[in-house]
Amino acid sequence: MLLAEKNVPTVSAILRARRWMLAGLSVSIVGSRVVEGGSGGMVAQGALPLAWLAVLATVTAGLGFAAPLTARVLAGYNPATVLVLSDLVEALLSVVALTAVLLFPDHAVPVLAGYLLLAALFPAVADVVEEFYAQQLAQLGPGHALAFNASVYSVLGFIGLVVALPLGSFVSERSLTVLIAVNLVLSALGVCLRTVGRRTVLTAPVTEQNTEDFRALGSRVAVRAFARALVRSGPVSPALGLVGAVGRTLAGVFVYLWTARAMPWSAADSFALVVACFGVGATVGPHLAPFTRRRMGVRRSLLVATGATIAVVTTFGGCVILLPADSLWPIALGYVVLVGALTRMRDVLITTLRQESFRGSGFVTVMSWSFALTSLGALIGSWAGVGLRVAACPLTGLLAFTVSLGVGLVAVLRFREPAGDPVADARPPEPEGLP
Repeated sequence: MLLAEKNVPTVSAILRARRWMLAGLSVSIVGSRVVEGGSGGMVAQGALPLAWLAVLATVTAGLGFAAPLTARVLAGYNPATVLVLSDLVEALLSVVALTAVLLFPDHAVPVLAGYLLLAALFPAVADVVEEFYAQQLAQLGPGHALAFNASVYSVLGFIGLVVALPLGSFVSERSLTVLIAVNLVLSALGVCLRTVGRRTVLTAPVTEQNTEDFRALGSRVAVRAFARALVRSGPVSPALGLVGAVGRTLAGVFVYLWTARAMPWSAADSFALVVACFGVGATVGPHLAPFTRRRMGVRRSLLVATGATIAVVTTFGGCVILLPADSLWPIALGYVVLVGALTRMRDVLITTLRQESFRGSGFVTVMSWSFALTSLGALIGSWAGVGLRVAACPLTGLLAFTVSLGVGLVAVLRFREPAGDPVADARPPEPEGLP
């Protein structure tokens, strides 16, 4: 059961709820990314040791590994309500931290460290529950989840990378009190916006969904074995997510660092420009997913996204071999933009396919282990990138990324799209706008 059977929402109500929830996500993400940027800023200033980045990364990875447990615990609750409560608890935590900093200014840095560790929990919970919410939109009507996912990924790309991270670093240099207060205000605003969305369309726990008559990769399938769910789920396979995350990490931040070092400006300014370029691609790319899927269907869209990414990566690898590094940075920036756009396009297509293809416990299993194995892949890729010195020689990272994309391409080629893609056959949903 998705909703109260006696109160089926209209299309306009679904669109309003989607916009309110997206607005709530936007302000909540700004708050989380401001805090994340403030953490990096504190390290840059020397207020926190360099090892703090490793500690925070390990905590974040651990929370990612715990996604199956998080999903199991939260699957029995209304996803919209959980999102409201998550922002509310984060706001209360900010109140406690702000009070502690004001009362004990000499201990502001330890208070901030504890606050940052606890605050890392909320994005991890929100990531899982946002997907629960989008999955319910997928059951309400064709195109709703696709439009919601495209908007979410675009918001994450622009607001998260281009705006909030630099803002957090800027604010942390001036006042820890303001840093925490910004997150407090934004979390409180997120509570208000999500509450309106929750009341507009009433969602039900994932565990109450009716699993009859749904399509799972072309036919009705029950998750009979854990290993089968991990490996044999086609393009949405969690095991495929592990392989992809290793490649993306190796060809991601390490190649971006190499690009920044090849640019003629300071390392900090150059890296900021690289991140901004990725943010531009990550903002535009998600909107390519609904554009292509309505015209081609999900399988051909995935083939286009994966094939184009392989072409971009291999072309850039050839440029790295043939051209001197100091003249390559404009091409490298183009690579960053294109890879950001194509990978986010592919993410939206795969995420939406997963939400459309599974319900109930099957969805919880595939989704949560996708999160966990993707976190594991990112951690493996990070340490492999350090060991292979990809930031000094990016060819190894580009090769690993190409191999991982090749594995994904094989999975898409073997995937049999159900006849009559509901999104391709449906009228396009209204674009996102202000509530």
